[in-house]
Amino acid sequence: MIRSYKVAFVALFVGLLGVTVFAVSVNTYRHATRVALDLSADILSEMSAKVIAETSQLFEAARDVAEINALILDERGLDDHQALFRLFGRQLTLMPQLESIYVAGPEGDFIQVRSSPQSMTRLIRRGAREEGGAQSATERLIYRDPDFVPIARINGEANYDPRRRDWYRQAVAAQGLQWSPVYQFADDGGPGITAAVAVRQQDGSLVGVVGVDISLTSLSRLLSEQRIARGGIALIVGADRQLIAFPQSLQLRQGAGRAGTGVDPGLPRVDDLGTAWLVEAYQQGADLQGVSLQGAESPRISAINRVEYSLSQTDGQRYLAQRQAFSSAVGDDWELMIVVPEASLLEAARRLFSEAAAISLILLLAAAIAVSFLALRLFQPLKRLVLNTELIREFRFADVKRVPSRFAEIKAMDEALWKMSQGLRSLEKFVPIDVGRRLIQSGKRAEPEAEVRELTLLFTGASDLASLCEALPPARITELLARQLDLFTNTILRHKGTIDNFLGESILAFWGAPVAVEDSVERACRAVLACRDAETALHADWAKSLAPGEPAPPLNLFSVHHGRAIVGAIGSRQRMSWTAIGDNVALGWDLHQLNRRYGTRIIISGETRQQIADHYWTRRLDVLPLSSGARKLEVFELIDRRDRMLPPERLEAIARYEEGLEALLEADWARAEAIFQPLADRDPSDIAVALMLSRCGTRDACFWPGLAGPRDDMLEGPFVARPVASPGLSLETNAAPSAHAPKG
Repeated sequence: MIRSYKVAFVALFVGLLGVTVFAVSVNTYRHATRVALDLSADILSEMSAKVIAETSQLFEAARDVAEINALILDERGLDDHQALFRLFGRQLTLMPQLESIYVAGPEGDFIQVRSSPQSMTRLIRRGAREEGGAQSATERLIYRDPDFVPIARINGEANYDPRRRDWYRQAVAAQGLQWSPVYQFADDGGPGITAAVAVRQQDGSLVGVVGVDISLTSLSRLLSEQRIARGGIALIVGADRQLIAFPQSLQLRQGAGRAGTGVDPGLPRVDDLGTAWLVEAYQQGADLQGVSLQGAESPRISAINRVEYSLSQTDGQRYLAQRQAFSSAVGDDWELMIVVPEASLLEAARRLFSEAAAISLILLLAAAIAVSFLALRLFQPLKRLVLNTELIREFRFADVKRVPSRFAEIKAMDEALWKMSQGLRSLEKFVPIDVGRRLIQSGKRAEPEAEVRELTLLFTGASDLASLCEALPPARITELLARQLDLFTNTILRHKGTIDNFLGESILAFWGAPVAVEDSVERACRAVLACRDAETALHADWAKSLAPGEPAPPLNLFSVHHGRAIVGAIGSRQRMSWTAIGDNVALGWDLHQLNRRYGTRIIISGETRQQIADHYWTRRLDVLPLSSGARKLEVFELIDRRDRMLPPERLEAIARYEEGLEALLEADWARAEAIFQPLADRDPSDIAVALMLSRCGTRDACFWPGLAGPRDDMLEGPFVARPVASPGLSLETNAAPSAHAPKG
């Protein structure tokens, strides 16, 4: 059956390959040119749409500015010319494409701000007409720098009367915003158009005319900035073949230009272009319905976006032209034309055809080799199985995919690999994933082994689980703890921590193994604060769903400690656990237990605090002697991140507490008590303050087990036990424990 399948596959492949090569050879040359031109026309159409959209936006901006200023003029009038100067200047700064913004009054007053060629403000005021004489007019020109600061002033008589300008008369004679035809600006003699709107009072009397100028030079700059194919040119053509805008690099025939006056600025025509193929390309598009020029082709429509374009021919070279009309809101009879030499458009198509011909020839000559190579696809399922084994080896179980196949052996192997991946995926819940990955990648049998690493340890644990166990059935306790442990586990893993073990309802996690991280302390502190905040939200949710009389789960206590520990596979050859052990692990757990003594939620060691002091709010709780006697341990309360500002009274309380602790450690009992007593009065719930006051009363500089109430046995372990010290005790005194000292 396999042989027959192979023969059928080879025969089918050879037949399809022969037909494909033949079809490609016959049709590629015939269609490549048309496809390339169609695609080019589509691209040019999109580029035209972009230019038209940008031009339309410019005109819409001018319209919006004119209408906004009309509203302001209607409300405030022409009296405050300084306010209008500032307004117009700000508008020109935000829209540098605009040439000038101004307002003209019915008495001939004129307020203008111009941005080009030099930023300038212009004020024309006309006085009352003298009897039998002319109306007096004064003009003030102020030239300004880019920051609109005056740099030069010119005062004189005004010869300019806006009421004689066509844009003024057109706006006054009609309702709403009016667009002027292209005319020559009075300021710089350049061609442009004006958006003008007349503002009238309710009784119909004229308040003034607002105008906004758009220079055709800005449209020419826009065309010059377009990145068209090599040799391509974009033009904006108006009625009667006038060149509204064209790239600044384009040359005109000698004698053609924009000289002119009044409303006829002498715009050049398409026939004035110094490039013959541009003129003929335009004529071809304009003559689509008539008799084509010699050598021109019929109009075409692209097969993809149905874009119409034309091809013209000049001196043996063909050119593609694509034209799009502007909306009437921009200009009557305005259209954008882009012309590109066909040679620049077909470079890629001709190169592609040459490559396709070469590839086709190679395929025909090497058909037997290709068939043999493609026959290897029969082994594709096996390749996928190999890939699945590699994914399993890397613990990337989510990427393992089932391998469909008609062969029973491949099906059986796929089923076995799938079940193994799912089983190992479940194992992730019991073994840290990095540990499992290293074990599988090593290819060795697991043996007890360990190494010394710098670890940052995090402990969690309920503050009073016993009372909860007495009040709730086991099923309910398990349900509550599962939600809480899921929350803590996800938070620790999100901060790239390794879950070592679940000690009942407690968690031991650490950073620094099996993969070392430079910011292990920072990650651990972020994780423990996130656990605390998440637990607060969880308890708020629980408060809504607890049954009547059901106690709320106790809050968790946390500790973070940094130090060297032994980490690795610990246990017997039959059963072992990947865990961390050592004095620092035990010390981290005891720090967690110390929360009960000081009434805190998170305690960190001095080693931890040294690395995060600049980024977290902490409170120095105490200094504890260790049983080794080699050093003393500073313990701190971790409060929050420094980007979360604490209330000033809280910061003051922290500072006063630490000042009182320093006095206590120096055996300055009176000063310590004088500091702690106000703190206790202010916050009687602060157990740490109460403990410090108790030590002031017993004249003990350091806390020792057995001094301040029950449950002091939880502090036994690394902390030394001794009787109450004498009032003169200092931290440097190493008194021997008496016969009555508590043991442990």
